[in-house]
Amino acid sequence: MHALELQAVGFEHLKLVEREPRRPRGGEVVLRMRAAALALRDHKVITGAYAQSGQRMPLIPGGEGVGEVIEVGADVTRVRVGDRVNPLFVQRWFDGRPHPEVVAKSTLGGPLVDGTFAEVMVVPESGVVKVPDHLSDVEAATLPFAGLTAWSAVVEQARVAGGVVMIQGTGGVALFALQFCKMRGATVIVSSKSDDKLERALSLGADHVLNYQAVPEWSKRVLEVTDGCGADLVLDPGGTVTMAQSIRAVRPGGMISVYNALGSAEIGVLLPYLLGHNIRVQGTNAGSRVAHEAMADAIARHALRPVIEKTVSLDAAIEALAAMPKSEQFGKVCLQF
Repeated sequence: MHALELQAVGFEHLKLVEREPRRPRGGEVVLRMRAAALALRDHKVITGAYAQSGQRMPLIPGGEGVGEVIEVGADVTRVRVGDRVNPLFVQRWFDGRPHPEVVAKSTLGGPLVDGTFAEVMVVPESGVVKVPDHLSDVEAATLPFAGLTAWSAVVEQARVAGGVVMIQGTGGVALFALQFCKMRGATVIVSSKSDDKLERALSLGADHVLNYQAVPEWSKRVLEVTDGCGADLVLDPGGTVTMAQSIRAVRPGGMISVYNALGSAEIGVLLPYLLGHNIRVQGTNAGSRVAHEAMADAIARHALRPVIEKTVSLDAAIEALAAMPKSEQFGKVCLQF
C-alpha cells in the first residue's frame, strides 16, 4: 500500500512511501481507504506543534477518513466485509467524558496511532462507525473530526433547539455547525472576511451574515440582531482577538464553544463578562462513538451533505497540507485514493 509517512518533524520529512499492511488480529478489521479529509491539526502534527513526550516516528498522519471493510479478524460482529465506515478520530472514546489517557493514546494521526493518509488501515471493530448511504466517499470522510466537533458543540454540549447561534468562519467545522443549527431550528449568524463566502453561507441557510473586517466590533451587530440579548451559542475558532468579541456577543447564561486554536496560546478573557453574565466557555474536540453514531443517524435522516471545497490526489496531498494555515477554502479539502 501507499501512505504518507512522517519520518521526523517537518514537511521535508513527510514522504510518500510503500508499506506492507498487516493482517487483522481478533476483533480487528482491515479498511481499504477511499478518502480522507485534511485539517489544520494535520499540519500541526507534521510541524511539531503537537509534539509531546512519546511522539511516535515514523507516523502516518490524518484524523479523518472513510474506508471499505475488506477483511475481518476473528470474533468481529459490529461490521462485515463490504461495509463503508469511518474510523473514529479517538479510537477508544466510546461514550461519556473522554479520559486523558484515551485521548493521548488512541487519537488517529498522532501522537501514537497511525492515521488515515494510507490506502489501507487496520483498526479495532470497536473503533469504526458505518456511514450514511447517501454520502459520497469524499463527503463521508469529513465526519470523524469536522462533523463530530460541530455536532458535539451544537447538539451534545449546547443542546441547540431554536435560539440564535453565531458562527465564525466558513471552514469545515463552521459549515457543519451551520447545517446542524438549521436542522435544529436555530437562527444563524455567520461571519467571514469574504463577501463571496458570506453569499455562499446565505445559500446554505444562514439568516444573517457580517464581514468582520468591515465590522471589527462585530459583537455589536450580534446584539442588534438579537435585540440586545446576545447569541445563545457562539462558535469561536480560538483566536486571541475573537474571544473578546465572542464574550461580548453571547447572552447571559450562554455558551462559547472553542473548537480550534488559530490565535496565540494566551487568550485575553473579560472576567467581568464571564462572571457577571454566567457565561460558559467550552472546549470542543471531536466526540465519542455514541455521539458519532447519533450524528450519522441525523445526517441520514435529514439528507445533509457536507461542503467540499476541492479534492486532491495522494501525490498532491503534501502540498495541500502545507498550505492549510493560509487556506481560504469554503468547507473541506479532501484526499481521494
